[in-house]
Amino acid sequence: MLKGRIIFSMDEEIPQHVLLKISEYFYGIKIGYPLLLRKGIEGIKEILRKLEVDEIIMDLKLADIDNTMINIVKQLDFANSFIAHSFIGIDGALGELKDFLDNEGKKLYLLASMSHKGWNDEFYPYIKTIIKSLNPYGIVAPATKPNVLRIVRDDFPDKILISPGVGAQGGKIGDALCNGADYEIIGRTIYTSSDPENKVKEIIKIQEEKINECKKTST
Repeated sequence: MLKGRIIFSMDEEIPQHVLLKISEYFYGIKIGYPLLLRKGIEGIKEILRKLEVDEIIMDLKLADIDNTMINIVKQLDFANSFIAHSFIGIDGALGELKDFLDNEGKKLYLLASMSHKGWNDEFYPYIKTIIKSLNPYGIVAPATKPNVLRIVRDDFPDKILISPGVGAQGGKIGDALCNGADYEIIGRTIYTSSDPENKVKEIIKIQEEKINECKKTST
């Protein structure tokens, strides 16, 4: 089966039989506060129990002192990866968190930018220094800001780059992949569809077409 370059943002619960079917097309699943608070830790574990995806990412946008963040991730041992804010700095925060995750065989993604209009990218130079110093597994940068996405990819050519803001927030399917992302994070476009499986197949087809178009224009 052909997998898309999709990380499914599961903010809403969908029927288990539907999730099992469409998850076969996903690289990974991203879970945030809405579903975690609604279902609880054991409820999330039950939802994920039969799924076979490469990565479960907890998107809690961690932004606290080291001890607090470590105590949070300890309770979420079913996850492979965690997303944290870069701006909180390294000493007494991200440095210790990354050390803990490394020891546990878990991955850390750092936010380079966010997809909403209110985010100020003027402090990206500071964020870039944090990312370079910490050397996380991956980076989050938005599909809604193609220029920022390209800059992040140029600055970090070897990092896994995942991109939210595709679909409901305005980013067009496939564009983030053309601008340097490895995976597109897509949620509402899928879980609000009357036919999620066909919607996922449609997304994969569009992604492939966009990537092929990009390859042609770059040669």
